[in-house]
Amino acid sequence: MRIIFFLLTLIFTAVIIVVGVSFIAQFLKNFQPGKSRVAEDVEKMKAALQLFINDLVPWKNEELDLLSFNQINKKISKGLIKTGQGVITSIYHEPMIAWSYKRYVGGGDNAVIYASTSHHEFVFRIRNKGTFVMIDNEDIGEIRNNGVLYSVKTDRLLARINKESSKLALPILIGDKEVATLKSQDYVKQTNARAFELIADMNKEEEAILLSLTILEMVTEEFD
Repeated sequence: MRIIFFLLTLIFTAVIIVVGVSFIAQFLKNFQPGKSRVAEDVEKMKAALQLFINDLVPWKNEELDLLSFNQINKKISKGLIKTGQGVITSIYHEPMIAWSYKRYVGGGDNAVIYASTSHHEFVFRIRNKGTFVMIDNEDIGEIRNNGVLYSVKTDRLLARINKESSKLALPILIGDKEVATLKSQDYVKQTNARAFELIADMNKEEEAILLSLTILEMVTEEFD
């Protein structure tokens, strides 16, 4: 009996050690991930969303005006490593934007977001010093702690959401031009209204930048 008890104790101890080592390895891997690790996670997020991406409505000129805060297929996990995904729809409940979020272990801001429409891909790397924005695999700029998006190439101001404005609506500026007003999510959820009030015409580049700021705002609010 003593031999059996001793063997069982050894087996139990070995299992505890293996589980502990596995947990520590997973913790360290998600504490301060490097660029290659983040890129690997983005590919996994994209693959996990692929069925939703395939069902997104084709993006036309009027789609931006139809965007809402309504979501379908939303899953949020707020454990040690916070994750989530969902699909943002139009006011007619058509799938428009698929997104996935992962917050890494550690204090402060340390997360990555992948999002896709039928015509653009977006990646946001959120860090304490700012959020780096990529559109269609191109580095666009950095949203610094003042809330302004600066060009990665020229360091000039590209866009910003004026969060010092009314809580019911946040003006969005591309350069010095106010192009849209993003409504409060709380208000929109109650009324099923459009997410935007569009104010000015935009070219394709400006629309993509506007959309990037909006996606970032929508997704991060899910985890505040």
